[in-house]
Amino acid sequence: MQTLAWALAPTWVMDRCAQRLGETFTLTFWPSGMKLVMVSGPEAVKTVFTAPPEVAPSAAGNSPVRPVMGPSSVLVLTGPEHMRQRKLLLAPFHGERMREYEQVIVEATRKDMASWPLQRAMRVQERTRSITLEVILRAVFGVEAERMGALRSAIGELLAPMQPWRMVLFALRRPSMKRPPGAIGRALDRLDAVIYEELCKRRAQEDLAQRTDILSLLMQARDEDGEAMTDGELRDELVTLLLAGHETTATSVAWAIERLVRHPDKLARLVAEIDAGRDGGAESYMTAVVNETLRVRPVVPIVARMLTQELEVDGYALPAGTRVTPSIYLTNRNARVYEDPALFSPERFEHSGPETFAWIPFGGGIRRCIGASFAQLEMRLMLATMLRELHPSLPRDWRSAGGRRGRRGELNRRRAITLVPSQGGRVVWSKRR
Repeated sequence: MQTLAWALAPTWVMDRCAQRLGETFTLTFWPSGMKLVMVSGPEAVKTVFTAPPEVAPSAAGNSPVRPVMGPSSVLVLTGPEHMRQRKLLLAPFHGERMREYEQVIVEATRKDMASWPLQRAMRVQERTRSITLEVILRAVFGVEAERMGALRSAIGELLAPMQPWRMVLFALRRPSMKRPPGAIGRALDRLDAVIYEELCKRRAQEDLAQRTDILSLLMQARDEDGEAMTDGELRDELVTLLLAGHETTATSVAWAIERLVRHPDKLARLVAEIDAGRDGGAESYMTAVVNETLRVRPVVPIVARMLTQELEVDGYALPAGTRVTPSIYLTNRNARVYEDPALFSPERFEHSGPETFAWIPFGGGIRRCIGASFAQLEMRLMLATMLRELHPSLPRDWRSAGGRRGRRGELNRRRAITLVPSQGGRVVWSKRR
């Protein structure tokens, strides 16, 4: 039952276990016998995230994401190889460099909004996914993104929603390091073909040194020994950026809209700030809304480390071989840190930023998501662009439901390894006067 519940309703499992067992507990999965030691206290999270990388490396290298992202992806590498790839990837996400993508984000959002139906219910996540895919394609490939229909198609097939019964089978089987068979494998083959063809074309271009798109910057990057990335390494990092770089942000924006329409006072305050042109600063209400959305509705529920030697966590001596798993979902809702932790209240972040080890939507330590700042920038600009022109409201069926159900809103639903709004963030848009 534990395995079935984890596959279908992971947040329900984590909530129930935390209520009954506290901040640290173990989940065991059948039939593999794999165990996850889950922690959510800020002190325990800090212990895991600040442990030496040789003691608590990422467990992603032995997870199902490896065959998709590739063996050279920064997500799955550990040790010196991880640090090399991470340093090579940092340049495109530097603060100054990110400003070059601001207009791309605004234009992609406005272009998609032009086709939105008004005065009838719409699933926001379907549209935000289209926007963020366009943004990441243009950020990664530049103007060439216009001719990448085949790549868009392959990514769509890879990220097609998984049926609940497939999630059950996925949770029951032993992780495989082989390329997935069937439709996913074929979509990966098509994606790889497009990427390798683009690498070949890009190397032949004479203006490579003057280009500012992410692909060109990565092709020019050199490590401490003066070595460039191989085509295989470039492929793995590009797939990682394309897949992880748009799905998570799209879901976070959908969650933000889903939360705001159920809290009209928060929505009204945010719109007033946008209209006044004060929606970009670190202490703006927009930033507080983004931070609170990422806290109360994190897209990725957990991160995992595989201990190579004993480590004391929350008073427990965990032996080598333990998968210790900071729960992003539970840490972000820790009642010792947050008053009324399930409540959507951006005001809690209005005058001070989140605590490092009590707010971990992007993970933490030396493996914190490289694209965190880009994702937050994208959320702010997408929300500001949408709310400057359109007003979202609850569909009629949600309004008539009222009471606790109406306030609670949409539930978390699994989509592969992410948590998405159960109804896609259904809202009704209308033109603002």
